[in-house]
Amino acid sequence: MKALMTLLIFILCCCNSNAQVLKRFGDRIKNDAEWRLRNKVDNEIRKGIDSIFEAPKKIKNKKNTNSQIASKEEIDKKNITDEQPKNEKAAANNTITASTENDMNPTDGFITLTLSANTIFTGGYLRISGQSIMYKNFKQVEIKVTGPSISDVKNIPLDAEGKYIADWIASEKTGAYTVTVTGSDKKSKQSEGFTVEEIEKIFAEEWPEENIKQTKKALDNLEAAVDNVEAEISSKETATLEQKMDELRAKTADVLNLFKDLNTAGKEISKLAKSGKKMPPTLAGNLSDLNQNLNEQAGQMKKISEVANHKPADNTICEYLVMVNEACAAFSTFTNLWSKSLGTILKNITIDKGVPKTVEIMNNSRLPPHVEFMGKESSKIFTTSLFDAESLTSKMGKAGIAGDLIQYASDVLLKTYCGIYKGTFTHNYTSEFRNNNGENWWASGAEMRATFFLRYPKKNSGDIIKMKGNIEGNATKFTFFQDVAKENDFHAVSKGKIEVIPIKTFTPLAVSIATSERDIMGFGAIARGLATPAYFNITIDAEYQVDAKKIKIFVNDALIDFSNLVANQFVFFMVGQDMIPYLKKMNFPIYKAKTTINGIFISFKEFDVEKDSKGNESFYGKGTRHIGDKTSIRETNLNFTLSAKKE
Repeated sequence: MKALMTLLIFILCCCNSNAQVLKRFGDRIKNDAEWRLRNKVDNEIRKGIDSIFEAPKKIKNKKNTNSQIASKEEIDKKNITDEQPKNEKAAANNTITASTENDMNPTDGFITLTLSANTIFTGGYLRISGQSIMYKNFKQVEIKVTGPSISDVKNIPLDAEGKYIADWIASEKTGAYTVTVTGSDKKSKQSEGFTVEEIEKIFAEEWPEENIKQTKKALDNLEAAVDNVEAEISSKETATLEQKMDELRAKTADVLNLFKDLNTAGKEISKLAKSGKKMPPTLAGNLSDLNQNLNEQAGQMKKISEVANHKPADNTICEYLVMVNEACAAFSTFTNLWSKSLGTILKNITIDKGVPKTVEIMNNSRLPPHVEFMGKESSKIFTTSLFDAESLTSKMGKAGIAGDLIQYASDVLLKTYCGIYKGTFTHNYTSEFRNNNGENWWASGAEMRATFFLRYPKKNSGDIIKMKGNIEGNATKFTFFQDVAKENDFHAVSKGKIEVIPIKTFTPLAVSIATSERDIMGFGAIARGLATPAYFNITIDAEYQVDAKKIKIFVNDALIDFSNLVANQFVFFMVGQDMIPYLKKMNFPIYKAKTTINGIFISFKEFDVEKDSKGNESFYGKGTRHIGDKTSIRETNLNFTLSAKKE
């Protein structure tokens, strides 16, 4: 009996030991496979972008018998060499890699988190939103808000696209708070911090301080740009330009007056709060929306000013007019949409109309019983501000605050002093990555549409006319394919013990049109970059060889290009020996717009200028650049069309 018990204990220990060994072995394989996969993709990305400028390597153990393709690669190399003296700087700056190495690392789960504000007031609303994976039993996320003596937890359902949204009502406790969202897989987490402050601190002496600061800064920048233009134009044109500026100055003064009256209203609300009266839920909701609205406008103005804060491309009247245009872009944040939304909020406050709530509420108000709320006085406080907003909306009209000035600068002054070539540019590319067996294991592509502008002072003459310009547009479509199981090292490392189960791929948001084609400004409208996904604005130089009737184009730096957030994402389950599905996410970087566009103009650099029967000049271009072949580990196709006419 004793021997039997000893044998039984030995068997159990061995089984348990073997189970632990197998588990550790599975974990090691899983981790090793992830590491190898991450580094393989990262290395291929780093090499792949460079392949736009050099012939790619061939697949191992494969012989290339196609002499025509080899010859084409040699031609590509020669084109690059010929162009180097002129375009060396552009080519040197024209490579990208993964934004950070961690971006390529398969991370646990998939969860995003966005907060509507960094700071809210007591009794105010914080909007919490994001996205996770909606898949079978993965139907909800957990949102937890922690702070001084508070811990609110609630499960929020995901919609069909995996998105969630909820509002949290601030308590009377001020201080630092944290929002933590746990993904639908109950493993992935994201956290963001925010603060809750007293009403009187939010609506302080200078509220809305940042809006006032950015508005004054935008006007100063515009004044400086206009001064440069006025030094180059006639006295009559200067008088007209000053008239347009006076109209803009008056509207700007109305904006600052609105902010001043909002400041006064905020102080009155603070006085009521200090007297012990609490804010009713309707007012709290409307003021939360008002504060968020103002924060967004100030943030947009600041971003535009930062992008437009550069020297003119050249000290000519044409480039000074470009700077006027870009300085005006900051005022585009005071659009009819902005003023009307502001007016709607103020009207809701004055009539005590609550904000419609169609989202989950994280918690209920914690106000004690017998609370004395602010009465009708809170509605009267914002009456003057409502009148200001409605008056401002009427004065702005469809053109906005700076519309008349922009139109005069673009349609009159620019055409008076500058020669202009204007047209459209389309571009698409595909890039495929293959394993050693010649199988395509991932690929990406994009389609882009843009406006094309060249400008030069009309007084310039000679055999060669120097020009400046922009290619401004956005991606209209992204494509993405992956099959990580075909990656060279993955199968060898996993030995069939790890399975990849695809769940979802995410491509960046794109719009089907080029928003730059619908703008009356015509060029350099930096403001569009804030509202248009995957936007780019690339500066270019050109040389017009008058006698030869040829225009040569050189790509320079981008004022704005795809951000690092423009990336393809792959969400999948990784299942190892333990049969537990590990939800993973990987980012696959996308080429910058400047990278592939420069890859076009390195090979297609000269265009013939033609004249029609009426003497109108134009030039056209269309072409494909093919790099690599079916035996290469990377194969890239670059395509473009260009059409421009002299106005």
